[in-house]
Amino acid sequence: MNSSSRQEERMSAAGQPRRFATVDAYNVAHPGRRMPSEAPERHRLRGFHAAMAGVEDDLTGSGASLTIDFLPGGAPRPGEEDRLGNVVASHWGQAPIVVLAEEVSLREAWRAITGSWPARLSQARQILADLRADARPAPAG
Repeated sequence: MNSSSRQEERMSAAGQPRRFATVDAYNVAHPGRRMPSEAPERHRLRGFHAAMAGVEDDLTGSGASLTIDFLPGGAPRPGEEDRLGNVVASHWGQAPIVVLAEEVSLREAWRAITGSWPARLSQARQILADLRADARPAPAG
């Protein structure tokens, strides 16, 4: 096991969100909720970026400006079918990838995030904490 894998295990074991050092590492762990491998595809995903200011990473200590991504495929647009997926934070589509919620309704997650407009990653994680894995996908609209 390499040092980045040990760090990911320690963070998740300590109650912190799982963090992946590369997009490929995230995709191996979450094959059904993939982050696109190519940067142009990642940048086309519908995500939350707080009016291009980003969301401050106050969870891992980096203080970096991150975006909130909805995987797979980005947050559903009005009229699109909802799906279950993961909500992650990334450095504008680049690693590291921080998992905020797994197996949630992406439409409900989008509504919760955009309705609350979090400035910090801890706020986004708290907003998503109430979404349940067994939640049915929300109707389009």
